[in-house]
Amino acid sequence: MRRSGDFKVYFVRAGAESRCLAGYPSRAALIQLDHMATEMTPLSGGHPTVPVLLNLADAPVREENREAVLQRLADTAARLPGVESAGCVLTAADGAVVQSAASDDLGRRLTSIQVELGEGPALDTCRIAKPLANVPMGHPHTRTRWPRFAAQAVTAGVTAVTVLPLRYADRILGALNLYHGRGAQPPVDVATGQLLADAAAIGLAHRAMLDDLRSREKELRTALDSRVIIEQAKGLLAERLNCTVDDAFDLLRHHARSRQIKLADVARAVVHDPTDGPFPAPRP
Repeated sequence: MRRSGDFKVYFVRAGAESRCLAGYPSRAALIQLDHMATEMTPLSGGHPTVPVLLNLADAPVREENREAVLQRLADTAARLPGVESAGCVLTAADGAVVQSAASDDLGRRLTSIQVELGEGPALDTCRIAKPLANVPMGHPHTRTRWPRFAAQAVTAGVTAVTVLPLRYADRILGALNLYHGRGAQPPVDVATGQLLADAAAIGLAHRAMLDDLRSREKELRTALDSRVIIEQAKGLLAERLNCTVDDAFDLLRHHARSRQIKLADVARAVVHDPTDGPFPAPRP
């Protein structure tokens, strides 16, 4: 797992350097990123190559939402050796676990069952933020721990389940469910699945950061626009009523509060509707 962690840092840096070379987030950067990635060594025979990991981690560059990232993660993970199906869950802000994506109907059914029943390895992984590898569904301990989910999984032909956390820094974002139908998954394949989960977690976290920055920018721009229109209204009203700017502001604020209207809306009416808005100017 140490090598996996080092590899994760490497491909994230490679993606960042590629973006810097051609600008962010231009199409040229994406093309150069893919060319750079294809020249690097694949993980191992039959496993996802570096471009797959880069595509998961570079979700913000491609303007993809989290549903698209998780769907690609589920589809890619389902092609790992020994995996019959895959599904993803996300943790909400209140701690609740919700289903987000699956590779097929089997993955969708088994993943949603865990959410609906409130039991299963995915919920435990989201709670403890640690992987659960090759959990046998027919084992007595499993049937005791998750009786309803284990019964549903065995009926569906699943012999074991591996759940890998989607972690970023010290936060748990969700979990990747790998459903096996032919015995246990080798450790190298579990490590590869964790690589995919780590790459997706980076993309999800960066996507959330970008959305938060855009939301803050919008709020600041709205606040600035409101402040500008309020200052304009104060000046116009002071001139119109032959009063001080502070008195004009008190009039605007009292008018807004008494009518339960936003101060910026009152100011906007004063500026843009001088004859019919609040405190109308004398008609000629």
